Amino acid sequence: MTTPENTPESGREPNHPTNPGGPSSPAGAGGPADSDGFTAPGTAPDSRPEPQYGQYAPGRPYDQTGPSGYTQPSGYTQPYAYAPPAKQPKGPAPREVIIGSWLIIAAGVLSLINNVITSFSLPSIMTPQEEQAFAETGLDGESVNSFLISFGIVVALIGFAIYLLIALFVRRGKNWARILGTVFAAFSLIGIFTMLGAYFTSPVSLISLVSSLLGIAGIVMLYLRPSTPYFRKAPLYPY
Repeated sequence: MTTPENTPESGREPNHPTNPGGPSSPAGAGGPADSDGFTAPGTAPDSRPEPQYGQYAPGRPYDQTGPSGYTQPSGYTQPYAYAPPAKQPKGPAPREVIIGSWLIIAAGVLSLINNVITSFSLPSIMTPQEEQAFAETGLDGESVNSFLISFGIVVALIGFAIYLLIALFVRRGKNWARILGTVFAAFSLIGIFTMLGAYFTSPVSLISLVSSLLGIAGIVMLYLRPSTPYFRKAPLYPY
C-alpha cells in the first residue's frame, strides 16, 4: 500500500533522465547536460578544454611568442656579433732587412755630408748667367751666397730625412718603402754609369759614389729570399 508521501508523481520516476535528483540524471551524475539533457561523455564537472596549438592556456603569464609558436624571452640579444678580423703581426724583421735598413741609413749620412759640403761651394760654381739673374733681383753678392748655402743645407736635410723614412718603414715591413727605395737606387745606378769618371776627381765625389753604392746594396738586401716574405701582407684569416 502506498502512502501519498511515497507515491511518485507522474513523469517523476527516480531513474527518469529528466529527474534532477535521480542517479541517472545529468545533474545527479555531476556533469553538465547538453541541449538534450544528457551529459557529454568524458567531461568532468569543472574541466576546461585543452588549449589548441598557438593559443595561450588560461592563467599563464603573457610571453612573447613568434608566429610559429617559438617563445622569445624578453631582453634577448644575439649571442654572436660580427667583429672585423684582427690583423696578424709580422713578427721580427729578418736579419737581411735589418742589415739593409742600416746600409740605407749609412748611405743617408754620407749623402748628408756630401750635400752640406757641396752647399758651401755653390757660390763658386755659379755660371755668369746665374750671377746676372741674381743681380737683376737686387741682391748683392753676400745675400746670394747666404741664400745658396742655406738652400743647399735645407735640401741636404730633406734628403737625409727621406733616407731615414725609407729605412724606418722598411724595417716595419712596408712594401711601399721598399718600392720608393728601389726608385732612388735606380736613379743612383744610372748616375754611376753616366758619371763614373767624375766620381774620382775629388774626395767629395768619392763620398757621393760610396753613398750611392751603400744605398743600392741596402735595397738589394731587401729583395733576397729571406726578406721577400716579410714585405707581403699578412692574411686576414691565417687558419
